[in-house]
Amino acid sequence: MKFFKNIHVIRTLSLFGIIGAVFYFAHVIFGRIFYEGYNPFSQAISDLTAISSPSRNIASFFSFLYGIFTVIFSISFLLYFKSKINKIAALGALFFCVMNLVSFLGYMFFPLTESGFANTFQDKMHMVVTVLVVLFTVIAIIFYSIGFLKTSNYKYMGIISLCTFAALLIGVILINNLPKEYFGIAERINVYSIIIFTGILSLWMFNFIRIRMMDKK
Repeated sequence: MKFFKNIHVIRTLSLFGIIGAVFYFAHVIFGRIFYEGYNPFSQAISDLTAISSPSRNIASFFSFLYGIFTVIFSISFLLYFKSKINKIAALGALFFCVMNLVSFLGYMFFPLTESGFANTFQDKMHMVVTVLVVLFTVIAIIFYSIGFLKTSNYKYMGIISLCTFAALLIGVILINNLPKEYFGIAERINVYSIIIFTGILSLWMFNFIRIRMMDKK
């Protein structure tokens, strides 16, 4: 725990969220390059790391880096802010941390067996992981929204959290209502919104620590 109390260390770790976001988009970009015929409008992002996918190696590499950096960031955020904002925001940080851990470990151990859904045990577990990730994400964003909006100085982060929640809601609605040819678009609204939120949260934490350090000089 003393490691996470070093202000210079925690400031460095605060940037892991934005670095993780960069790796996530790298996994999507390079995965698509190495997956001939991949259609982002209709196919899921998970198809890029499916066991039978031609882009599995490169996409999984960047996805792994995304997971490592994001998990470390979310743990750092939780430990640093657990008593600095309010208990509601701290709960948001806790569920956000759990979500990232479930996402990292779940998708690493249960990738899709092939593009689409082959209905194997592994594919079913992949879907279970997805449901858990969505559930923990929604809970985290709700707590973040309420927690930040209750502050006097960080209401704008509450508004950003609410916008993220709205994007997640829109994505879910579109996934359930758009034709299958547009599944990829609907899913990306969901996924990219939380990746972007992670990046914003990371930059906000870095700036928060920077200001604290300047005030102490």
